[in-house]
Amino acid sequence: MSMKAGITILVCTYNGARRLPSTLRCIAAQQIPAHIACQLIVVNNASTDNSEEVIRREWQQYDTAIQLEIISEPTPGLTFAREAGFRAALYDFIILCDDDNWLSPEYVQKAFALMESQPEIGILGGKGNFVFEKPAPAWLLSCNLYAGGPQASESGKVIDQLVYGAGAVLRKSAWEKIRAGGFVPALSDRTGINLSSGGDHELCYVLALAGYKIWYDDSLHFDHYIMANRLTLPYYLKYIEESAHCFSVLEPYKILLKTQNSSIVSFRWELFKSFWFHIKKLSVLVFTNTSGSKSPDDRVLRKLQYTLLKQRLRSYRRLSLFEDNFSKAVSLQNELLRNGGYSLSSNYQQSGQV
Repeated sequence: MSMKAGITILVCTYNGARRLPSTLRCIAAQQIPAHIACQLIVVNNASTDNSEEVIRREWQQYDTAIQLEIISEPTPGLTFAREAGFRAALYDFIILCDDDNWLSPEYVQKAFALMESQPEIGILGGKGNFVFEKPAPAWLLSCNLYAGGPQASESGKVIDQLVYGAGAVLRKSAWEKIRAGGFVPALSDRTGINLSSGGDHELCYVLALAGYKIWYDDSLHFDHYIMANRLTLPYYLKYIEESAHCFSVLEPYKILLKTQNSSIVSFRWELFKSFWFHIKKLSVLVFTNTSGSKSPDDRVLRKLQYTLLKQRLRSYRRLSLFEDNFSKAVSLQNELLRNGGYSLSSNYQQSGQV
């Protein structure tokens, strides 16, 4: 069944009453040509505050042709909320607007034009500009893990097959194909106050397995508002530690896409090289940490880098989990090949894989 021509803006929120007014204001201010139909879906993901009341009160202030629909997803987790939104979307292009993303006025029309003109794009990323509630510490700017900044040196296909989910534009028909091929997300992403992540990267990797291009365009701009509680060292350390489990899911996808080799022996070798890469990085960090005077920001930055590397290295102890996830990725790739993604068979023939 073909999708209607238009675009859906999808906002998922958990206790977003403070963040939502500015986000909705920017959506209502979109400069959308008359020929582009637009829908706004807000998914209330098990909020315990008055988010829904805020959404309705804020939206009724605006004179806009964008139709609002609020749906509820009681299962906590950003992935579950997004998938509920994907299913409800009327249109083939879906903007993943987090509840702290402020889209530039031309975001919708530019996203629509790019996706319509290039049907091979599975997901399109934009450029986030950080807006901090209070001045960000220097260590955070040097070790940023949040969604913001340029995602490639220039607009076009992204070589590493990844864009961050904030502000991304998904092709719904591509998502339907990978779901029909057996894709079930392994990562729930943020769940209430739990800071796990990686769901957007998992989606990118599977779309790439299905033959779609992962694209970045520097002309798509949005502001990413970072609240003060996310600028503290304890929050950042918690984010690193709780997001660590996604590595055993994402690294097998990364290796399969890189090598296009389904051999478990090849996978183990690539995983060993990945392990050794992180060992060398940790060694450099440890041996360059001399007793000389360091600034407080430098000491914090080293602590963050050490924590991140330590969590990664701990993950390698679960070799069987990596191998199991690799086998699942290979099986999914084979199923997508049988069902046909976007020019999938021709892409594999060109790379020498059958």
